[in-house]
Amino acid sequence: MRLAITGSSGYLAQQLVGRLAADPDCEYVLGLDIRPGRSEMAGGFSFVRFDLTAPWSELRDLLVQHRIDLGLHLAWQFNPIHDTARERAIDVDGSRNFFRAAAGAGLRRVVYASSTTVYVQPGNPSQPPFLMEEIPPRGTTNYLYSKYKAEVDREAQDFMAAHPGIEVLILRAPIVLGAHTNNIVSQLFDWPFPAFPWVFQVQGADPPLQFLAEEDAGEILYRALKSHVRGVINAAADGVVRFSEVVGAAGKRSLKLPAWLLHALTGVLWVLHLSPFPSGILDLMRYPWVADNTRLKTVFGYQPCFTSQEAVKRFTAAYLARY
Repeated sequence: MRLAITGSSGYLAQQLVGRLAADPDCEYVLGLDIRPGRSEMAGGFSFVRFDLTAPWSELRDLLVQHRIDLGLHLAWQFNPIHDTARERAIDVDGSRNFFRAAAGAGLRRVVYASSTTVYVQPGNPSQPPFLMEEIPPRGTTNYLYSKYKAEVDREAQDFMAAHPGIEVLILRAPIVLGAHTNNIVSQLFDWPFPAFPWVFQVQGADPPLQFLAEEDAGEILYRALKSHVRGVINAAADGVVRFSEVVGAAGKRSLKLPAWLLHALTGVLWVLHLSPFPSGILDLMRYPWVADNTRLKTVFGYQPCFTSQEAVKRFTAAYLARY
């Protein structure tokens, strides 16, 4: 295995690289990220600071130069930014460059980390049967993370159909939670400051939410690189947790406001740079987007070690210990 990882400076990628360093099947890992990363480590690892919005041929040449045969695409603008053109360039154009370079360099296998946010829609079920992989990924146009994840997911499927000689695996994972979490959930609880006792909630909405423990996320990524499974897999844990239950587990209380008022308030705060999220985030807090994980257990062959409830419990224990 000679592997390239985009977004290699993220904490999940760093844990994965550490594990691969001790894997005799892994000959070499090339880390690519716009953020600084470790330059070398035991087991054959090198880091190149690289912007995926650069011409795709530059990435192709890097892959060829390092004789890469497997690509893991993790790079993404996870937190929303006010420069929407830059956000699209990173997420959509950068992903297109990755897929084009992967084909140009003759990679034998490509793993793309998609997201269950591709399912966010008002009419989704709040109880089983939940959302299967065959459902077209549309996302919500109100929140760019979801919108772009859906768009790139569709393009990844087109890439898979156009290149049957390349093993393509698309992993749709929910929000990852754990002791090292610094994402949408932790930021929601920390805003406007960590000691603030309330979390805004859409009045009349308390959707079931699904999570994945960071230990399971790391194991799934590792197995994805080692396996030959291809297609689309919902990489989600068992069980669901209501939004209000997550809020309570973090020691907070829900402040319920009508959707129209909360939407307007969040929108103004975002424009004034006083909120970490635009109003579109409310769609993720208002509608169910729970994925069926049968294929993860039967086709991919992995049973998550932690349920959504256990992932929340482990995260909130670490979160509360910080303060």
